Amino acid sequence: MKKVGLLLMAAIVSLSTFAQAEYPDSPYDRPHTSDRRPIALQHIRFADVMWSKKIERMLPLRERMNHPLYFPNNDEGKIGSRMSFTKLTIEGLKNGYFYAYDAMNATAIPLTEADVNAKLGASVDTIEVETAEGDYVQQVIENKSDPTSIKFLIFREEWMLDKQRSILEPRIMWITFIREYTRGGEDAEVRKSLAFKIYYPSAQALYARNEVFNPNSDVAALTFYDILMKRMFSSFISKESNQYNDREINTYMLGIEQLYEAERIKDEIFRFEHDLWEF
Repeated sequence: MKKVGLLLMAAIVSLSTFAQAEYPDSPYDRPHTSDRRPIALQHIRFADVMWSKKIERMLPLRERMNHPLYFPNNDEGKIGSRMSFTKLTIEGLKNGYFYAYDAMNATAIPLTEADVNAKLGASVDTIEVETAEGDYVQQVIENKSDPTSIKFLIFREEWMLDKQRSILEPRIMWITFIREYTRGGEDAEVRKSLAFKIYYPSAQALYARNEVFNPNSDVAALTFYDILMKRMFSSFISKESNQYNDREINTYMLGIEQLYEAERIKDEIFRFEHDLWEF
């Protein structure tokens, strides 16, 4: 009887182990992107900066090339461990990896988590509801924050010519999140508002260890840091540093002329670099 009991216990243990076995979802082992780190960029001395220009570029997240940054855009903002750029940023803010700042304020005063939620549409409204007896009572409606309402990003970057290394390169400094929403029902006008901004160098570490969907190949792992560093996004210039109070392009150009002006600024930077070399 003792031997039979031992055999039964061994059988139960083996069955439970078999039931708890985890089967891989792929025939090969994927690299762990969580171990990645951002590249340490070269320190630039002010004396080596021969030329520089500050610009802002607009990224429409719904453009096809920017879809890896925009999706998943479901209610949770993620599928498994993969998150959208906005959702990942909000998680980084909640965990204290970096801070969010008011996009309309030049001073670097961090926003609280409640402030960020309010910028994303979180609010408490009170409406009057008619009861069955014909009376009106006040009902409190709580609106939750909606990360999927972020439809645009603004990259504030500086292009610099480093004469020590003979290279012209951009450095992204700030990222501003723009919210698009409607109020007053389905026929209401679509509105846009500046939600918040983050200091990009402080967020690079988080973006470098979170994988993003690669539309070209499932085997080539990409991170948000790779997309931004390799300039794998679609955008257009919306403002450049200028003597006219740093005015935006949409204040003096309309319609398709804004795109022509953006292309002119981009071509100006290209020609500046091209003319430095002799062939």
